[in-house]
Amino acid sequence: MSAASWIFKLIVAGAGGVGKTALVQRFCTNTFVTDHKMTIGAAFSIKDITFDNGVSIKLQIWDFAGEERFRFLLGDYCRGASGALCCFDVSDYETFRQLPQWIEIIRKEAMNIPILLVGTKYDLPNHQVSYEVAQQYAQDAGCIGAAFCSSKTAVNVEEAFMSIGKWMVYYATQPQQ
Repeated sequence: MSAASWIFKLIVAGAGGVGKTALVQRFCTNTFVTDHKMTIGAAFSIKDITFDNGVSIKLQIWDFAGEERFRFLLGDYCRGASGALCCFDVSDYETFRQLPQWIEIIRKEAMNIPILLVGTKYDLPNHQVSYEVAQQYAQDAGCIGAAFCSSKTAVNVEEAFMSIGKWMVYYATQPQQ
């Protein structure tokens, strides 16, 4: 196994309780735990990815606490980030409504990075946010797109991380502006 071609810092942000920790855990360990404790500050994980073309990357995943009282810390954690997953719960419109605040904090410290909106808890019934609405908001907000995932059933989790990984490689290989 050769060393990773790239090492990227990936921020995972969004309102408290949307399932950020479950998302990261599903991706990193392929497990799902139903009773996560609230994240205090930020949790840190590492995962190596190799794409079909042989390029490999190491993701340093920063799972940021979503509670309001920790939000002032996010700017510091965003410095040096290469990409972000901005999460909301598809069954809770209020978490979607908060996305502009999260995106603003991320962009203030890490201006030109790819941001993927991730609708979590896709397995739950009674979605309050449609994929079309999320995709349109992503476009309007200058994000790379939206993905709906379920950490419980593993639907689209790996695909979301692979997508942001490919975008981070793409951004890293573009001339600086």
